[in-house]
Amino acid sequence: MTLAVAIVWGCIVAGLLARAVIQYRHYELLRARGASELARENPDIVTVIVPARNEAKNIGKCARGLMAQDYPWLEVVVVNDNSSDHTGSIVKDLACFDHRLRLMECGALPDGWAGKPRACWRGARDSSGEWLCFIDADTTAEPSLITTAVKTAQERGVDMLSLEPFQELGGFWERVIIPAGFLLLAFGQDLRRVNDPACPEAAANGQFILIRRRVYEAVGGHAAVREEICEDTALARRVKRAGFRLAILGASDLVQTRMYRNLASLWEGLSKNVVEMMGGTRATLLASLASFTLGWLTVLLPILLWRRGEVAAAIIATMGSTALAATHMSAARYFRIPFFYGLFFPVGYTMGGLIALNSIRLRWSRRVAWKGRVYAPPGGMKSAPSTLS
Repeated sequence: MTLAVAIVWGCIVAGLLARAVIQYRHYELLRARGASELARENPDIVTVIVPARNEAKNIGKCARGLMAQDYPWLEVVVVNDNSSDHTGSIVKDLACFDHRLRLMECGALPDGWAGKPRACWRGARDSSGEWLCFIDADTTAEPSLITTAVKTAQERGVDMLSLEPFQELGGFWERVIIPAGFLLLAFGQDLRRVNDPACPEAAANGQFILIRRRVYEAVGGHAAVREEICEDTALARRVKRAGFRLAILGASDLVQTRMYRNLASLWEGLSKNVVEMMGGTRATLLASLASFTLGWLTVLLPILLWRRGEVAAAIIATMGSTALAATHMSAARYFRIPFFYGLFFPVGYTMGGLIALNSIRLRWSRRVAWKGRVYAPPGGMKSAPSTLS
């Protein structure tokens, strides 16, 4: 019986790793394209829209990266979403030195809107680009980012292009939880289906979205997803359902981000998104249980089998657990952090499972908090008075 358990465990690990390898091999990473490759006749103007709420620590670096773009037909609109810090004044100071950059005030948040969709919608309405590019304020762009994105979309006939930035990981919890989360997503999702025009599955990363204006307007833009906590994927679904072409590609050499600075912000930020990322509460619950099981069986099963003297079963279980640990150490290298963080993956899986359960709890309680606001998820959502510092 124990040998059968070990064999099943080994098969599960092999299947998950095979799936992750397939995902990795089909994950296309963009390489920088030069401005000299752009057509000089009938140029497409790109409006970059940066929704910003209390981003004083990030907005200067973000704006300077956008102002350094080699794309020649560019305007940048930073939409200040009722920040209580110095976000607006920082952008105003930078705008004095570059006419392409301007600050827009978002205004009061109406009932039925989440903050980010509202800021994106305001920026899109008051801009002139044939392409709209939505970029988060915590990203840092390399000079060829916009050129590469536009050229790629034009060549491939893509109507909405979402890019995956490189995730900078500074603190212990970021380095333990986020790589584990990415591998769990690789085990459970398939980006090939997202990039396949014949498949209805859709997803996007709101840290970078490039979309043709006519397509954005045709699907209703962010006004059509005004209530959504994960407005990026909701917008992607509308784009794909309308028959337009969607793609998600890697851009780790072109744009970087550090999403969270401590465990508290990581817990809050991931908790608001996980249910949507996983496709609903049932799938999130299953993912949570799987993360607990996968994380701790890796450690406990070989120990138990060795202690019982089940040598053959113990060897098989140890081989499976070692392969899983090696995969996480390899992932640590990809994230440019010390390899030994990969050994903490059972802790990362456990925290990921707890975050998933908390995300479900928030949906049931209809109180999702983010950046000083509390929202009720779609279905009569209203922006609640702030209860956060």
